[in-house]
Amino acid sequence: MMLLRSSFAVLALILGAALLPGRALAAPGAVPAPVSLPALPGGPVVLSVSGAGGERHYSLAELEALGLWEVATSTFWPGDEGVYQGALLSAVLADAGYAAATAVRVSALDGFSQELPRADWTDWPLLLATRRDARPIGRRDKGPLRLVYPRDMDAALHDTLYRLRWVWLVRRIEVLAD
Repeated sequence: MMLLRSSFAVLALILGAALLPGRALAAPGAVPAPVSLPALPGGPVVLSVSGAGGERHYSLAELEALGLWEVATSTFWPGDEGVYQGALLSAVLADAGYAAATAVRVSALDGFSQELPRADWTDWPLLLATRRDARPIGRRDKGPLRLVYPRDMDAALHDTLYRLRWVWLVRRIEVLAD
């Protein structure tokens, strides 16, 4: 199992370098890679994705069924670094019928929201994290969903421009343009 995970990590590093020409190779674990964890039980709706084509609702289990990815990353906040697991934002948008979206607004339970341009999820594999260190993320830890940028994958993500885009307590994604 460990060999398989290591192989995925190496493959993700190679693919990451190929997909991001001109950028240095990231540290191991800094590029999101597929991971296999025990499935979460079904549960309540935790995310709504909406746009001109309608609305789709997801539980944590439904999000993870789209494919579970893992990234080890630092954050802008001390003590918040860790290994995060979740679905790729691009996969969630595609599943909801919005693969061609050019911008989205990600909103949190507390009313905070941020607009993300398409380049953010096409240039980097953004995670809608459902777990941290393989455990579901509780509200006290900014869950049950957090938008996580693979900050250590690319020095550009250290720019404070991206700090506010790390939305936690995510509840809704609204497609602003398809």
